[in-house]
Parts: sequence; structure tokens; C-alpha cells
Amino acid sequence: MDKEIKSKLIEEMLKKLEESKAVFVFNYQGLNVHNAEDLRKALREASGEMKVVKNTLARLAFDRANIAYDDDLLKGQNAYAFSYMDSVAVAKVLSEMAKKMPQLEIRGGWLNKSFMGLDEVKQLASLPNRETLIAQVVGGISSPLTGLVGVLHGVLRQFVWVLRSLEEKKQEEK
Repeated sequence: MDKEIKSKLIEEMLKKLEESKAVFVFNYQGLNVHNAEDLRKALREASGEMKVVKNTLARLAFDRANIAYDDDLLKGQNAYAFSYMDSVAVAKVLSEMAKKMPQLEIRGGWLNKSFMGLDEVKQLASLPNRETLIAQVVGGISSPLTGLVGVLHGVLRQFVWVLRSLEEKKQEEK
């Protein structure tokens, strides 16, 4: 591979590292073409992307992006999954695919340029997705407001009953 092609690959990897919210590294040795395509498709649906890059070029890109890495992590046949929107969704896809395809071995990753080991990637994959988290926050905010509306409605209903009782009492006195 000549220097110009290597330089372009490093620049492409660097751009992906800077644009992504999370990057996951995994060993793909033993995956057949069909499984690799299924993985690529699932990652695209989760707003992610898979890229196979030589480890030496990946090291150069990580160095230029000022991202710390362990040399042992970047050994073997590695591929990288980049998450551009929802890091949890991409981690879930990798975790689910690793269960279906035992040859896919998640090795670690970086979330906002901070290293995560395998256990942390699994914890990230166990979190609810972005939409569920937003729904939980909105539900948490709206719940007290709904309760307040119910209480105020009850107070108004009681007030109306008191006025009706007074009106009935006045009519009986006449």
C-alpha cells in the first residue's frame, strides 16, 4: 500500500473518530460474509457504521486524535463500530450480534474519547435506548404535574359542592 492511500485511510479514520460519540473495537475473525453484512446492516439501522482498518493505521489515527489506547487491544483482526447518534443502540447491536455469532469478540471501546473495557461496554449495552430514556424523563416530569392538576380539580369540585349546598340551604330557608 503506498503512502498516499495510507494517508487517506488515516484521515478517514481520524474523521470518523472525531465525528463519532462512541467507538467500539471487536475481533471479527471467523465471521463469514453473510454475518458481516448482517452486522453492517444492523449497525446502519442504529445510526452506526463498521469499518475494518489495519491496526497500524488505526494506531496512527488514535494518536492524531489524542485518544489513549492499549497496544494489546489493537492486535489481531479488528474492526471498529462508530456510533454517531445513540451509543447505547450501537453497543446493543454489537452485544446481541456477539450472542448470535460467538466468533465476534467485543474487545472494548471509547465513549467520548474515554476508554471502556468489555464490562463497561456490556453495561452500556444494558441501558435503555435513547427514546426510552427520554420517555422516562418526560414521564417523571409530567407525573407531579398530573397529580397537581388532579388535586386542584378536586379542590374546585369540593368548592362547587359547598356552593350548591349553600344555595340549596338558602332556597329552603325562603
